Amino acid sequence: MKNRGEVLRKKIDRYLRKEQLFQDEEHKKLEKAFLTKSRKNFTVANLIFKISEQEGIRKLLSLASDFEMYDWVIIVSYYAMYTSALSALAKLGFKSKSHAATITVLEHHYVNGSKDNGKSLEQKDIHKLVKAYAISEQLITKLIQTKTKRETAQYDATPSITKENAKTALHDSEEFITKIEEILT
Repeated sequence: MKNRGEVLRKKIDRYLRKEQLFQDEEHKKLEKAFLTKSRKNFTVANLIFKISEQEGIRKLLSLASDFEMYDWVIIVSYYAMYTSALSALAKLGFKSKSHAATITVLEHHYVNGSKDNGKSLEQKDIHKLVKAYAISEQLITKLIQTKTKRETAQYDATPSITKENAKTALHDSEEFITKIEEILT
């Protein structure tokens, strides 16, 4: 039976062959830009939540009194998380065109990398992994769960998105982005 690290490495190789994932030192230049974009996306998710919650803002914007967009809070929260994940990939010299590839690289290098193949990271990054347990498995799970919620919110004709779903997405997004920032700085 193969260990998790081997399975993830094979998946990464497949994504590279299919050109859903690219590896080049030039991609490292994108790290800060992705983090900046991530924080902007998070700000937009918060704004949408506040518009959905505060009647005064809705009135100021000439929106219906029952206007709410909790589905878009989840969608934008997911993209805030995803963009911060792209920043973590850029740190390693990867650029991804696939959400699944992004999650695989994150898990391989920032979760299993510290256990299975610490040599995949530069030595200066290893202390960051110890400090933060580098995107704990719980945060990877939150990214995947938020992706699923985003898909439901975005593609279902009658999504049953609640205020609580939106609050959870915002909370998970902020936690995930903050953890990425800790690891990358």
